[in-house]
Amino acid sequence: MKKDLLRLALLIFAFFMAFSASAQGLYQKGKIQISKKKHIDGYIQIDYRFPQRFQEDITYLEPDSYAKWQETGKLKGKKKIKLGLKDFVGFKLDNGQTFKVIKYVDLTKKGLGMLPKRICVEQIAHGKVDAFKRYSNTTGKISYELADVVMDSKTQGDQMLIDYIQDNFQILVQKQDVHKNPRNLQGASLLTLIGDNERVKTNYDNNHYGFRNQFTERQKFGVIVNKQYETSFLKMINDYNGIGVASLEVE
Repeated sequence: MKKDLLRLALLIFAFFMAFSASAQGLYQKGKIQISKKKHIDGYIQIDYRFPQRFQEDITYLEPDSYAKWQETGKLKGKKKIKLGLKDFVGFKLDNGQTFKVIKYVDLTKKGLGMLPKRICVEQIAHGKVDAFKRYSNTTGKISYELADVVMDSKTQGDQMLIDYIQDNFQILVQKQDVHKNPRNLQGASLLTLIGDNERVKTNYDNNHYGFRNQFTERQKFGVIVNKQYETSFLKMINDYNGIGVASLEVE
């Protein structure tokens, strides 16, 4: 009897430690930009099962709290600090990912008079044209396809949902002195974005980046795009922004 109780206690302890380690992995080290002059260090919660948790506000731990959590496996709720979208400008993770608070109106939806809404999105290009990646919420009003993935992930594992979220997203773009706020790429004019650079426009027309075919094909699927689309788009927009131009020149 004592052996059975000991075995049960060890199993519970192992489960607790595994859960704690998994939870710790959701917090990534980075710097939060509060204003132009103020930054704070922290461990920011990035959970792709619930992208809304870092797109609609953020939760972070101070370095001391995170270190103690790693040491003891215990974390008090009051140690989790929340910031609303009006309380910070953006943040950068040590892995190189950058997130920025923007104001966005979904112009692809029907109806007028919508006010810009703050959202924290990952920035994937910077220059004359900025580009951002917006992940889909996994709760509330979601697509039937995503709802099926959410349900299936409950039996097949969280990684299924994470993989789907990271390969099905929106790309938002904003051109300096042209767009007041970012807009969905599928609803933007490519001529407006790159038309003032004849070389890049010619490269696009010749499908040099692989993006012309991607752009035409994905329009059939609405605003959601994938990593392959993103890769081709970034080849073009980074060339336009003057990043890696030499390697992308037409031979």
